[in-house]
Amino acid sequence: MTGPRQDNQQLANQKTWTTALQWVHANRKLVRQMASPYFKFMAGDREDLYQEATIAAYKALISCKNKDEADRFVAFFRVIFKTNCLKLSSGIQTVHCLEEYFLPLQEEAGEVTEPETNRINEVLQVVSTRQRQICLWLLQQQTPVGTPDIAREFKVSRRQACRLVSTSIQRISGALP
Repeated sequence: MTGPRQDNQQLANQKTWTTALQWVHANRKLVRQMASPYFKFMAGDREDLYQEATIAAYKALISCKNKDEADRFVAFFRVIFKTNCLKLSSGIQTVHCLEEYFLPLQEEAGEVTEPETNRINEVLQVVSTRQRQICLWLLQQQTPVGTPDIAREFKVSRRQACRLVSTSIQRISGALP
């Protein structure tokens, strides 16, 4: 059985959630505007974005209540939501529709061909020494790695690792014919 205190808490949580949903629905333009720098790097669509915004609004409402600062809701929401967007966008740009790509079946171990080393070295001439080290390290990994792994390996911040990879990709893309 549930007690009256637990019922009140559930009711309060439900009201807070409903308030968060209503606020996000009423402020969809603001949500899109805040997420716009990050959206193309996020895995998901607009509905996912609104769900993330609702979660951020819920957390902001709870923070306002706990700190007794109801007038600071928008400021709390902005910090929480932008942090979530940044976390969701850190990493590799996603492909939204994988059905369009026909991925080859994995070949037997003896038939796997490595890209031409000379071509890789030639392309990597457009990046800095540090970027080249990171690119070569990435190419040597057996499984996909993320920016936290790069940051740990090269003893840089996660943000710096993301910048190094992003800049490398831009430079390499600009150098390719």
